[in-house]
Amino acid sequence: MRGGSVSKVLLLSLLLSSAALADNVGIDPTQPPRELLPAATASGDSPLILQAIVRGAQGSRAVIGGQNLRVGERYADARVLAIHAQSVLIERQGQQQLLRLAEPVMQPSR
Repeated sequence: MRGGSVSKVLLLSLLLSSAALADNVGIDPTQPPRELLPAATASGDSPLILQAIVRGAQGSRAVIGGQNLRVGERYADARVLAIHAQSVLIERQGQQQLLRLAEPVMQPSR
């Protein structure tokens, strides 16, 4: 009898936790919380988020909106002009804009 009630409690726990996880479907764990994302610009353009900068033997790439881009390549209405250590310079609608990586949450110990 006791084993039956324990299994019912475990089953109920699993159902409740899966319902809580279902609320988080579609959330990208590499992105900052939604309330910290920049708002859309006045012209209605969506903000571009610099997610990562990858440096390799074939040169640097910027990850913007999930897309790997090299200098000269386009994403949406933006063109990558330069890739720096912590930022990427883009041109969008004739304006230059500097996208910066988010500050790391953890700081190295001394």
